[in-house]
Amino acid sequence: MRFGKSRLRNYWKRVFQIAAVASVAAFAWTAPATVPEQPMRNIAASATPHTVRDPYQLPPDKLAQALALSYIRPTLHFGAEFWELAVLILLLGTGTAAKLGRQIEFWTLRRWLQAAIYSAILITLLFLVVDLPTDAIGHVFSRHYRISVENWPDWLLDQAKTLALTLLLSVPALTLADGLLRWSWSRGQAWFWFAVAAVPVALVGAFLLPSLIEPLFFTFEPLAQSHPALVAELEKVVARTGTGIPHERMFLMKASEKSNGLNAYVTGIGSSKRIVVWDTTADRMPQDEILFTFAHESGHYVLNHISKGLAAGSLGLFLLFWLVARLAELLIQRFGPAWRTEAVTSLPVLAVLLLAFAILQFFAEPIENTASRYIEHQADVYGQEAIHGLVADPQKTAVAAFNDLGAAYLDDPNPHPFVEFWIDDHPSTQRRARFAARYNPWVAGERPQFFAK
Repeated sequence: MRFGKSRLRNYWKRVFQIAAVASVAAFAWTAPATVPEQPMRNIAASATPHTVRDPYQLPPDKLAQALALSYIRPTLHFGAEFWELAVLILLLGTGTAAKLGRQIEFWTLRRWLQAAIYSAILITLLFLVVDLPTDAIGHVFSRHYRISVENWPDWLLDQAKTLALTLLLSVPALTLADGLLRWSWSRGQAWFWFAVAAVPVALVGAFLLPSLIEPLFFTFEPLAQSHPALVAELEKVVARTGTGIPHERMFLMKASEKSNGLNAYVTGIGSSKRIVVWDTTADRMPQDEILFTFAHESGHYVLNHISKGLAAGSLGLFLLFWLVARLAELLIQRFGPAWRTEAVTSLPVLAVLLLAFAILQFFAEPIENTASRYIEHQADVYGQEAIHGLVADPQKTAVAAFNDLGAAYLDDPNPHPFVEFWIDDHPSTQRRARFAARYNPWVAGERPQFFAK
C-alpha cells in the first residue's frame, strides 16, 4: 500500500540483483512523508474539496513541498544509478580493478579465497563510495521534510547491518560465479548454472525474510497484542475475502521509531507469509481507511502476488543472466585490453559482470515497475471491492485513504509521466484516487472483478 519502495521491499529486490552477481546496493529507503499531529481525517478536510477529475489534492504548503520533492526524488534516484555506473567504469578504466586482482594473488594462492577477498573489497568499496553517500543525501532530505525521524547514529547502524547482509549474499555469489567461469564443465554455460543455483537461494531468502532479516531493522509484535479491537474489525475483511488469515499472521511493525510514514505490506511465502501493519497506520488512520488498506494487502495475499512474482522472477533470472553474460563478453572484447581483463578467468571480470548487470538493471527497471504497478492496481480494485458492505461508501473511503497517504508521502498530484513510467512501482496517487472515485461495480450494468455481485 505504501507509495514508494520501503527499505525491506527494496532489499528483497536486491536479493535477486545480488544473486545475479551484480548488486552492491544498500536499502535505498525513499521513506514516507510528514504526518501531522492532528488526525488523518483532518488532512483531507483541510485540502481543496475532492472532484471526480482531481480527487487527490494537497493544501498549498504541502503542495509546495511535494513539488520540491518531485524534482529531488528522481534526481537522487537517477544520480545514484549513473554514479554506480561511473564508479565501476572508473575502477576498470583506471586499471584499479586489475591492480587489486594482482595484489590479492600475492596474498594467497587459493583461487576461491582470492575471489572471496576480491569480492568483499569490491562490494565494500562500492557500498562506501556509491550507496552510503547517495543514501545519506536522501536521508538529509527525509529528515528535512520530516519524512524520517531516525537519528544519524541509528541510521549508520542500519547501514552497517545492510553492508553485512550485502557481503553475506554477494561474496558467496561472486565466488561461485568466478568458479563457474573457470571450471571446464561449466565454463561455456556459467550463466545457466548460476541461475540454477540462484533460484532456490532466492526462494529460501523469501521464506526467511520476515523472520530473520526484517527484525534486524524493525520491532514486530502480534497485532492483537496492542490493537485487539482493530483485529476484530479486520476479521470482517478476513471473512469477506475468505483469506483465513489467522491472528498469528497479523503483525504490527513499530515504524514510528524511525518514520512518520504510513504503510502496510505482505511478506514471506508459504507458512512464513504474513500481513504487516505499521503502527503509524494503526494509530493515525481512521478505521474505515485501515480496513481498505488491509483489504488492499489482502488482495496481494489472495491473488498470490508474491508467489507469482517469485515464479516470474525465477524464470526471468535465466534470461537476465544470459544477457549479463553476453554483455560482459562484448565489454571484454571491446575494452578488455584497456581494462586488463582479456582473460575471462581473471578476477577483474567480476567487476565487468557487475557493470554489465548494472547497465541491464537500469533498462529493466521500467519493465519491473510496470509489472509492479499492474499488481498494485489489481490490489486496489480488490481492496475497494472487499470493503463493499463493510464501510458506508467504499468510493469515498478509498479516495480519502489515497488523499491521506498522498499527504503523508508528499506525493506530487501531477507527476511527470516519464518519472512515473521509469521509477514508480505504484501508479501515481492521483491516478489511483481517480480510479477509486469512479469505480463502483455494484451499480446496474457493472460487474465486480473479484467478488460475486
